[in-house]
Amino acid sequence: MTSRVLRTTRIACALAALGASLSAQAYSAHVYCLGEVFYEAYPAADDIASRSPFGNGCIRDLHDERAAVLLPSAIENIDRVPRDFSLRRHAWGFLDADGRVAIKPIFEAVRDFRHGLAAVQWQGKWGFIDTRGRMAVRPRYDAVQDFVEVGLAVATLDGRPMLIDRQGKPVGQPFEEVVRDVRLSDGVPARATVQYREEYRSASGERRYGGAGVVITRPLGDKGLYVASDGQAKYGVVDKDWNWVVEPVLDDIYVQEGAGVATGYGAEGSMMVTADGKLIGAGQQYESMNPVGAAFFSAALPRQAGFAVLDRDGTVVATLTQDEGHASQRHADIIVYPSGDQLVALVPGHKTPVTLGQGLSATDEMEGYVLFVDGSSRAAGLLTPSGAWLHGATAPAWLADARRIAVREGNLWLSGAQDELLNVVDREGKALLKPETVAALRDRPLTPLPGGVPGGPLGLLGQSHCQCDDVEVGLLLADGSIVTDASWSAVTPLDDAGGQADAPIKADQLRYAAETDEGMVLLDARGKALDLPVQQHIGMFRHGYAQVYGDGVVRMIDRAGKTYALPENFDSQVVAPGVVRFLKTAADGAPWGLYDVVADKELAAPAFSRIGDFRNGQAVAALGAGRVGVIDMQGRWILPASHHDVERVNDMLWRVSQPGKQEYESDRPAAVFNAQGKALTAFMPGLQIGDFGDGSLSAGNRERRWIISPDGSDALDMKDADYIRLGDWMEIRRPNRQGYLNASGAWQIEPAAWTATDFRGAPARALAMDAAGTRIIDANGKTLATLPKGEWVWPRRSDMLLRHYSTDRGTRTDYTDLSGKPRLTVDGLASAFSEGRAVTQLSGGGVRWVDTRGALVGPAFDALGAMREGLAPARKDRSYGYVNREGAFAIPADFQALSGFSQQRAVVSTDDASQIIDDTGHRLAYVQMQCGIRTLYGAAGQRLWPLRMPHGCKDRPQASAY
Repeated sequence: MTSRVLRTTRIACALAALGASLSAQAYSAHVYCLGEVFYEAYPAADDIASRSPFGNGCIRDLHDERAAVLLPSAIENIDRVPRDFSLRRHAWGFLDADGRVAIKPIFEAVRDFRHGLAAVQWQGKWGFIDTRGRMAVRPRYDAVQDFVEVGLAVATLDGRPMLIDRQGKPVGQPFEEVVRDVRLSDGVPARATVQYREEYRSASGERRYGGAGVVITRPLGDKGLYVASDGQAKYGVVDKDWNWVVEPVLDDIYVQEGAGVATGYGAEGSMMVTADGKLIGAGQQYESMNPVGAAFFSAALPRQAGFAVLDRDGTVVATLTQDEGHASQRHADIIVYPSGDQLVALVPGHKTPVTLGQGLSATDEMEGYVLFVDGSSRAAGLLTPSGAWLHGATAPAWLADARRIAVREGNLWLSGAQDELLNVVDREGKALLKPETVAALRDRPLTPLPGGVPGGPLGLLGQSHCQCDDVEVGLLLADGSIVTDASWSAVTPLDDAGGQADAPIKADQLRYAAETDEGMVLLDARGKALDLPVQQHIGMFRHGYAQVYGDGVVRMIDRAGKTYALPENFDSQVVAPGVVRFLKTAADGAPWGLYDVVADKELAAPAFSRIGDFRNGQAVAALGAGRVGVIDMQGRWILPASHHDVERVNDMLWRVSQPGKQEYESDRPAAVFNAQGKALTAFMPGLQIGDFGDGSLSAGNRERRWIISPDGSDALDMKDADYIRLGDWMEIRRPNRQGYLNASGAWQIEPAAWTATDFRGAPARALAMDAAGTRIIDANGKTLATLPKGEWVWPRRSDMLLRHYSTDRGTRTDYTDLSGKPRLTVDGLASAFSEGRAVTQLSGGGVRWVDTRGALVGPAFDALGAMREGLAPARKDRSYGYVNREGAFAIPADFQALSGFSQQRAVVSTDDASQIIDDTGHRLAYVQMQCGIRTLYGAAGQRLWPLRMPHGCKDRPQASAY
């Protein structure tokens, strides 16, 4: 007794120093006696607390025969307690099961008792007391959770969670820095739900974590800056070291995709945030700022005064009136608008508007080239992406005949009404074709060549419509000149610009074949004949080599026209620079081999049913169905021929699928292997591979994921984490994982991506659910039984499992033993049994009891709780009371919140009061507002707390207990 008094006195003295700064939680408590409760998305049928928006407020539910209560502070002079219903200078204490003050109200905040200890807060720190009010763990933590059955609790100190025992001593190994919080549950071992912070990893391997006042949201531009929030819904910009470049004062920052700049919104209006971290337009009170294409921003001026147009550097290039802004048009990144009687254009890179003239309108646009017509609908001007303006004196005469435009390799091709080519114009407005070239092309069909090789010939010239023998064919070169030869009857390109080559083709590497009366001539990119005898046939170049046929012999040539002999074969095909795959015979199923035509030697004897193209010295090869692998250029196996299939991901990686029968091909397990034959991921169904944005790749399915390095040397197992690339950083977000801790704080079962129940029973068993299904595990995580498909639950205090499922008749519930063997099936979504009764939800609404035979018993209610000590909470007409086993109200439904009975005691509440009652409904104690303060009264109405009322406050007529 002396010890408790001393401890209480010490605490009281310390709290007295706080004066009026007592618990902010106490101040914010509601003056009514109905408190908020945690909402369960899918409550059990007998979880009556989750079916009400209210809980007991003035007296909380009993736990360990103690109920938390908020009353005028025991360390405050009662006359200093405000009587304005604000609950200032109130504090938390505990009542016993009969409603007497067991622990005086001296704490700023408290949690309910669990396993003999309750968390309490004073001077802003948390500790624990026992049921007699003695301090068991001194207050020193920033936050704590309740103790669980194994004797451990989670406490937070300096932002890091840790495990402590009942004496407050640290237990177990420290949690990793990435762990944000750990939630413990009862059972032996204790279930632990691990919550993780956002993790950020740089390309150099540096790691940082969220919750440090900087939360990266997206990269800004290409200079190492990032949009970030301060965790308090304010945004700014940080550099690569996460130092604030733009302080977090904005309400939001929107980054336009690929633009390198952003729009910010805050108290000073809208503004532009540049890639250098500068604010453009701050203080101008722009009402809005929106991107216009990729080159400009439009800022709405205050009071509808018009629009300011800013370039990407933040320079105002023009100010438009409301009418001019509404009449403006965007063509690619060019803005055209009327200004007075003139048409004006804003062109990227130009600091001032370009005046176009009068009476013009845009008629066509392609990739920044804009064609304008006059009032007679004739072409009158051309604006190029660089801002060159061809109009009036600067416009060529042929421009007036332009009707159609097309862009090829960045140049604009203009054609007339009959599709005749007028000219080709580059971005600077320069006409590439001379008048004589245009004249020469007028009567000849011109076939544009596919793009992809800058500087290559523009097109192929064919015969004219007159079919005259003296009309030549040839090439239209990039400089606008024409190459023809009287001996040529046709010219054929020999390169696929899409690229079979290992490296991009340069313009001077392009090759063409000219057909002549003698055969085919090899031409270079400018139409010059190379030093190769006339051939009867020249094939397409692949990997820098092509097959030719002449004098009855098939040979190989390189781009210079040098010839190479081929081995005696039936068929050969280029699969790598200077290397062919070949068949010796035409026999069905004849094997392929490899031959080096440059070295004139066989690399691999014919043995393969298939050989693909080589890249980086490797190719897919097969020995037959289900015998697929990867070989090098000597025919040696990098990946053995033991797989269903192999697909190339890139030069360094392969997607390899397992052999065997598979009902659905999409479910066939696959894995990623590197060029050294090393598996970088596990085999899994539904494997997806994607580009991560920095050269690395992501691989995985819904359950597990990897990040593969750009060189394919290794992979980071992300397990079930999600991740996105944020510039030089990768943000990793991990879902909660669950594991089990023993009494020493060690992981008895490591955290995993599953959902599991508490361990219960002897021997201990738990229910574990993941993508593979639901199973029963022992205390070491070993699977003891796999359950049939279904929605399984294992309610607390139940010796049976429950499975809910849907049928044509509606929802049903199976009760099974721990092996999944059915014991009972009932209609509806039913709860666990308690004292021979379970609660089931009826299809038509309402709930009823089910007895142990599965029969419905008793009347229907709006809501019904678990039977405890012969009484069950029930709701009728929006009020709550208690019913007996026959379904009659033993305690009338006069309450808005209540708890279940425990040791013949329960807590019930109305708007005005919370009270402790016995199992007959007799009131033992109650708390209500009296004279503007919370007041505790006994069974006979005698005041129990405060010991006296403030001066000037008229007490109730009941006698005081003191």
